[in-house]
Amino acid sequence: MPSRPRSFGWDTTLRCLRFFYLLWGGMLLATLSLYGRLRLPGAMWAWPTLCRMILGAWGRGIILGFGLVMLVAALSEIWEIVDRILVRFLGDP
Repeated sequence: MPSRPRSFGWDTTLRCLRFFYLLWGGMLLATLSLYGRLRLPGAMWAWPTLCRMILGAWGRGIILGFGLVMLVAALSEIWEIVDRILVRFLGDP
């Protein structure tokens, strides 16, 4: 917990940025792995066994899992944002 609480606007802005990052990243990873569009940089092909493992079925499944975890985290984040906004504006004075 921070020593000094952040202002409502600053905290909400940071949470919104984190939400959009998680949403975008989760959707990107999930769609790339589902449609088989994963590409690795050329420098990684120095280790072809690792690249084949990442681009194989198990690697795509793990990447899909990371994408789904990010999407669930985005759902949790938007839940917290809406909760904070409702408590702020509808809470008892």
